[in-house]
Amino acid sequence: MHVKVLGPMTKSVELLLQNTAIALKKLKLHATFERVSEFRKVASYGIATFPALVIDEKLVAVGSVLNVDEVEALIRGLH
Repeated sequence: MHVKVLGPMTKSVELLLQNTAIALKKLKLHATFERVSEFRKVASYGIATFPALVIDEKLVAVGSVLNVDEVEALIRGLH
């Protein structure tokens, strides 16, 4: 699984990254993480609000910091 958190390096982006890592650990899933803050790369996903979460190249959340339970539910829905 490949996880990307999109947006400038703010507290909300960092928190989404941490919550996603915790959710994956709770689900016993392995993932590689990438922080994407370069404007061109972020713009390629067509988003205007941050943070955003991309899992295996699928945009799954935009504009909010999901808590651990919300991230877990999203991941379960992908499998």
